Amino acid sequence: MNSPDTGTRPLAEELLLLCADPADGRLRIPALTLSTAVAGAVLAELQLAGTITVDGRRITGHRPPGDQDELAAAVLADLGQAGEGRPRTLEHALRALTHPHGRATHHHLDRMVGQGVLTVRSHRFLGLPYRRWTAVRPDAGALIAARTAATLARAGLSGLSGLSGPTGLSGLSGPTGAADPTDPADERDRQLAGLIGAAGLERRLYRGPDGAETRHAVRQLARDLPVPRAVKREITRRRSQSGG
Repeated sequence: MNSPDTGTRPLAEELLLLCADPADGRLRIPALTLSTAVAGAVLAELQLAGTITVDGRRITGHRPPGDQDELAAAVLADLGQAGEGRPRTLEHALRALTHPHGRATHHHLDRMVGQGVLTVRSHRFLGLPYRRWTAVRPDAGALIAARTAATLARAGLSGLSGLSGPTGLSGLSGPTGAADPTDPADERDRQLAGLIGAAGLERRLYRGPDGAETRHAVRQLARDLPVPRAVKREITRRRSQSGG
């Protein structure tokens, strides 16, 4: 039987697959950090689709839910309840998507299990139940990471010659971090790269001297793009509150 094709999945699911161990496919998920990054991926997907508009830290506009899934519909319903003149911040939307208990993360994990992309097993440790997810294709995360790095290199975002600035990213964004016009698939990868940087996954994915330029580019996008930047701020806030 052929393994399910991971294809191009929602950003939230690609971010989760990036946590798959390339040897055994087990997802190694840093819970506090990744739940916020997955919520950010939901928002980034809505921004890419033009369903929400973002200015700096604020969601300044939105369209009706249409055929969005339940999480996206919940975000848009919340924005609708806010009414005109009371724009929601990205951080507000991130918190709504992470509660209760990593809501966005478990939504997408369950979806991928249902589609045969992941398997899940229940275990107990010291009497407490927990679940362990494994990618059916152990190389799924590695393929996504390689595609994203290739997009950054092809677009000249990895510190290649001819670009100014220490990371080769000068001039890529305006005051609010809006991207220059580009291919939609490439812009998805830029958003994913920014989320990788916001979640601090770049050292795991792009190791050693060969990955240095990609790590620099990923970190820069985490600072430049509005949604990843909000994710990074929210992760910092949550860590401070948890004492770690």
